[in-house]
Amino acid sequence: MTAILARRRAVLGLVPVALIVALVAGSCTYQTRDLRVSLPTTAQSSFIYDADGRLITAFRGEQHRRNLETIEEVPRILQDAVVAIEDERFWQHQGVDLRALLRAARSNISADGVLQGGSTITQQYVGRAFLDRTEITASRKISEIALALQLERAYSKEFILLQYLNTVNFGEGAYGVLTAAREYFDKDLDELTLAEAALLAGLIQAPSARNPYENRPSAIQRREAVLERMLANDWISEREFRQARTEPLQLAPRVATLEEEYQYGYFVEEVRQWILADPRFGATPDERVRLLFEGGLHIHTTLRPATQHAAESALTTILPWEGGPSAAIVVIRNDTGHVEAMVGGRDFFGDSASARFNLATQGGRQAGSGFKPFVLAAALEQGIQMSALYPAPSKIELPIPGLEETWEVSNFSATGGGGLMTLREALVRSINTVFAQLMEDVTPEAGVAMAQRLGVASPLQPVLAAVLGSEDVTVLDMAAAYSTFARRGIYIPPTMVTRVTRLDGTVLYEHEPNSTRVLNSRIADEMTDVMTEVVDAGTGGRAALEGRQVAGKTGTAENFVDAGFTGYTPQYTTAVWVGFPDAQIPMEPPTTERDVTGGSYPAEIFQLVMAAVHEGLRAESFSASVPTTTTTQYPQVVEVPSVIDLPLEEAQDAIEEAYLDVRLSEVVRDDVEPGTVVNQIPRATELASGGSAVIIEVAVEPPEPDLAELEAVELPEETDGGPNAQDGEELEAEQLEAEGGGGQPGGDGQSDSGGTDEAGGGQ
Repeated sequence: MTAILARRRAVLGLVPVALIVALVAGSCTYQTRDLRVSLPTTAQSSFIYDADGRLITAFRGEQHRRNLETIEEVPRILQDAVVAIEDERFWQHQGVDLRALLRAARSNISADGVLQGGSTITQQYVGRAFLDRTEITASRKISEIALALQLERAYSKEFILLQYLNTVNFGEGAYGVLTAAREYFDKDLDELTLAEAALLAGLIQAPSARNPYENRPSAIQRREAVLERMLANDWISEREFRQARTEPLQLAPRVATLEEEYQYGYFVEEVRQWILADPRFGATPDERVRLLFEGGLHIHTTLRPATQHAAESALTTILPWEGGPSAAIVVIRNDTGHVEAMVGGRDFFGDSASARFNLATQGGRQAGSGFKPFVLAAALEQGIQMSALYPAPSKIELPIPGLEETWEVSNFSATGGGGLMTLREALVRSINTVFAQLMEDVTPEAGVAMAQRLGVASPLQPVLAAVLGSEDVTVLDMAAAYSTFARRGIYIPPTMVTRVTRLDGTVLYEHEPNSTRVLNSRIADEMTDVMTEVVDAGTGGRAALEGRQVAGKTGTAENFVDAGFTGYTPQYTTAVWVGFPDAQIPMEPPTTERDVTGGSYPAEIFQLVMAAVHEGLRAESFSASVPTTTTTQYPQVVEVPSVIDLPLEEAQDAIEEAYLDVRLSEVVRDDVEPGTVVNQIPRATELASGGSAVIIEVAVEPPEPDLAELEAVELPEETDGGPNAQDGEELEAEQLEAEGGGGQPGGDGQSDSGGTDEAGGGQ
């Protein structure tokens, strides 16, 4: 106990010593120091560069904001709120508050002589403006005290408070009271209420811990503490205190503070968020914010301007309509894992509430049948052959493990007619009923595990419906996983930053390439082989690149709310998602001009992006080690014409002119002219292999009763009452029903078309 008291006395004894040293330092060491104040001189912007070393933009904190010119621009209630909670003797002391220092010393007895806390507003300002913020030592504290005393001799209190309010960090990337008022309340300073001013003042000490978006109770508690100090100093009345204390906290929608527009907004924001979340750049969120916005970092990224421009241009070319669907795009270079382009929406700096929501990395959407290759890869790994035959009905019901209900799955456009189909053909034609059965055999756990091994980072539930894309994944997930197929089973984590250094060249981060084999190369090659057929002759025809091999898979969520295409060449992988950013809105007429499937807009965007990316590159081939599993030679891919409501002869001509064959199916209809086409499979505008069949259902009249059959009916013997005409009519009806008369001929034949897409079912 004696030793502890002695230690405390020793530490407390440092206080007057520190003050003496500070006074000496202030009159000697810092006597000639230039303390002309405009903006902080030590804080430095951080700069972000593209893959070619060209500057994209700067992360600016205190250095780039609109400064208030006079203290009169700051409402008195806000001045008083800040002074009350941060330095209530600000107007009395001369830069250093001895009472506050003594209080801080007593509360930091365990700091082994390191004096922390007790800093006045003047000390806080000079500490940020002129000293190394990462240093927390007694010598730094002494320097801070000396500079504060010197600054107070050179400038007025009003000027010092103004500089402090112009530069202090309020969190959420907001430096200065003007930016903070707009960030948290979307107001100018003169519009702030007393309660709002108190909340802002309360953020200064710990902006992350008391962030009202993240920790509302803590922010309100701190607001009350500010109001109590204002009341204690007679700066507000009891009535004003009660009113402000009970005022509901109404925040502006949370939007990142960006004071200038620059190129590649989604990519830059993703890099910013990565640094702010990585403990390698600071132990706390506040430290990482200070380092990024004030530490003078040089951040080198993987972004290729030509690739990024191609992605942005493809979006606006294929989806030019404001208010229509948007898109997200990620392009990965296969040999390095570098993300060369990222588009997260139409316009990062747009006016919509969702403008800055990155659709490529945030939230996640359904991949539809884009998930099927993961399950097929798991099946191949378990020894199931690509040539394995499965029933391919147009609909199927499967039991759900652990539940009494069943899972009903149907194919898009009613494809499949009950025959057997190989897994290869089922993937090319995207047959849901086959893959639902395959998921049963493989198990949901194995299917989901394969997706995660290949590169899907989003959390996934092991459910049967995952095979049809029921689980939300990001566009970056899909690009990362499919690029593993392109590398013949080797996973390389996608990266966007290659190097981060300080101004003096100190390396804070250096990307170290690493790769892991997660799939047997033979299986990966088989997957690539079948997915090239998806593009050459299946649902992905619009993604084809002239003179190059392309593998990929379409995906369409139920009710057309999400559509995607992910594909690759030996050099690059690109994933595309199309949908409405704010809600899952069906993309079908009249909302859109057509049913939006993965083989439509997403494949078209993919084609434009990849054509531009590969311009000037040598055409490479996928591995030739895959054994041939089919000898079918498919003709060119064509678009299915619309023939519904046409007379049969015109419909046949239109289909044959599109290099497709016709298969007829009759359906009894009394509401349309006989010989009129009432349905077609595949649907209009879908893609199909040249020479494949289009099933058309043609209206026919109900058949006339067969008199010969009626005459053959044996009637019961007559009774004394004679034959009954009513009974005879009933017997005729019963006989016709037994023979199938009056029923509707089925149109459930199996289509040979390769031009179907799919709508993923849900479990």
